Amino acid sequence: MKNIEYKNLLNIEKKSINPFSRESLTAKVKKEFGNGNFYWHDFGNGIASSICNYKVKENSNINLSSDISGAVIIFNLSNDIKYIFDNEKNFVLEKNSFFLGLSSNQFKTQINLKKNLNYNSITIGIKEKLFLELAQKLNNLNSKMTESKNHNYSIMQGGLIDSIQLDMLNHINKNNKDESLLSNLNLESLCTKLIYYTLGKIMNPKDDPTLSIDKIESLKKAKDIILTQYHLQLSIKDIANKSATNECYLKKDFKQYYNMTIYQMLKEQRLKEAKKLLEKEISVKEVCLKVGYKHTGNFSKLFFDKFGISPSLYKKQYNY
Repeated sequence: MKNIEYKNLLNIEKKSINPFSRESLTAKVKKEFGNGNFYWHDFGNGIASSICNYKVKENSNINLSSDISGAVIIFNLSNDIKYIFDNEKNFVLEKNSFFLGLSSNQFKTQINLKKNLNYNSITIGIKEKLFLELAQKLNNLNSKMTESKNHNYSIMQGGLIDSIQLDMLNHINKNNKDESLLSNLNLESLCTKLIYYTLGKIMNPKDDPTLSIDKIESLKKAKDIILTQYHLQLSIKDIANKSATNECYLKKDFKQYYNMTIYQMLKEQRLKEAKKLLEKEISVKEVCLKVGYKHTGNFSKLFFDKFGISPSLYKKQYNY
């Protein structure tokens, strides 16, 4: 296992200093250790962001320290990241998850990375004085602050990245490379929105209407099943089982995410494919069976309701 000081991992390529204590830094991972990029921005208002996207050549422990007390929100968009602390406790930040943590001015940790795996994370740092003003309503704030003073760190809370956070994180990933002051202002706006939303999500978990990444993955599987297996006699139970979820959640979440029911999407896909098949030398009855309908009469009605023409007439017009 290779031990690398974080400052020795990187080659600084460019550093920009803008008015009002705003700084930006661009660095690359040294070729001897791996490859990838690091972008850091201090917005001069008690908030800073860093975006890492890299691989290491060997299994490595990256030694990281900080002399600024405050809070961090770390979003992991890639492979699991393991943090090893001075008190020999470990914390694994899983893929598509985030956590809120506190650190003292003597903070130290090791980041355990596996060789040839891609690591992409976005970190937002908030200085202690500002964080205490923002997070007054957080449960156990005082005890967690005490814990961070005693152990130099404290993991407050975390969870799965939801669709709203993911959208903001994608925008941050896309907008972090431009070092102009105007772009920096835009990046600051994105980061402050992400802080506001994430702290609100933690402080008011019952008011969170969004879908977790895992749920979204299940919904995507369900959609893929509908688009590729539409010709089968699919039930919601079948789709739920194949998507690793249950019927109740699938029905509710599918409608929320795709703005249509499962059966609506299934019908749309069947009729879309039926239209293509009717343009070939295949009878209406064969088309009906090929797209998953048992009865020609029901199929003809659904086709007419969708396209304003019967399947037999559509076939005649197309083949005329």
